[in-house]
Amino acid sequence: PSPEVARYRNKVQFPVGRDKNGAPCIGFYAGRTHRIVPCPDCKLQPGVLNDIGNALCSFFAAHGIQPYDEESGKGLVRHIFLRRGTHSGQIMVCLVCTRPKFPHSEELVAALREQFSDIASVLINVNAKKTNVILGEETVSLYGPGYIEDTLCGVPVRLGPLSFYQVNTLAAERLYGIAAEYAQLEPSDVLLDLYCGMGTIGLSMADRCRELIGVEIVPEAIESAKANAARMGDAIAAKSRFFCADAGQAATQLAAEGLHPDVVMLDPPRKGCDEATLSAVVTMSPRRVVYVSCNPETMARDLALLTAKGYRAEGFTPVDLFPQTAHCEVVGALTRSQKSKG
Repeated sequence: PSPEVARYRNKVQFPVGRDKNGAPCIGFYAGRTHRIVPCPDCKLQPGVLNDIGNALCSFFAAHGIQPYDEESGKGLVRHIFLRRGTHSGQIMVCLVCTRPKFPHSEELVAALREQFSDIASVLINVNAKKTNVILGEETVSLYGPGYIEDTLCGVPVRLGPLSFYQVNTLAAERLYGIAAEYAQLEPSDVLLDLYCGMGTIGLSMADRCRELIGVEIVPEAIESAKANAARMGDAIAAKSRFFCADAGQAATQLAAEGLHPDVVMLDPPRKGCDEATLSAVVTMSPRRVVYVSCNPETMARDLALLTAKGYRAEGFTPVDLFPQTAHCEVVGALTRSQKSKG
């Protein structure tokens, strides 16, 4: 189970619209529509983040700042994006707007800082496109360094608006702990972490192995992984290597180079692993494979291929990262059968 079942999310994305009286409001889209249902206090999110969302709406109303209207394309504020470090308490406020210039920006920062002392960064993210994608590519800082800091399983992380990060920190730490138990790392082991993201899952186990190799296709995530390793000190940084590449291509290349990791960590997106990745894992012949899945259906498909190639499923643990929803993460452990060593 998740250590917390309410107010556990460290990230909030509120669409901004108007209530029935025409005043700016935050909420969520009604099913299969883009009609915003006002929600001043979402029970999945820390109260302080709901309070910030409401305070921003009051500021918009007081200063005539217009919510974005999808049909006309007019208006300024599309979304309120908030992050909060579970351990640090630091808060990032990011307003997704149609242009970088924000009226009364100094007054806004002062008002937010006065009311919410844990705010570390205030940002404007620019998205002028007619799209369902929330964030644009340009971000402007109104206050602070442009990120917040936190820790996950002892790994120091810096989080900007574009960083991928588990939304339930305490449950993610529980999940990573189970993955570490399943990995059964030894001091002489090489750990290959495919789909490594910001490197947190591999780095949380780096002190238990000889070498960590991480692979991720998102360039910004790889830069974050390298920076996270550096912040953990020279010893961890020296044994950690991170590559920006497609997991399947990288795994195939590493297998062709004769890499034989002792343990492989797989943490793919919902679509699961592609066949190239799984074939390369089999070729590298690790002693153990640990599979972290956010979609049990594609996990079952992938493990069927691995078991057909000589791996044996040893155990599974579901972890509730998303209380109050139907979604569940699963960690599985596989061992190579003795006859498949060659």
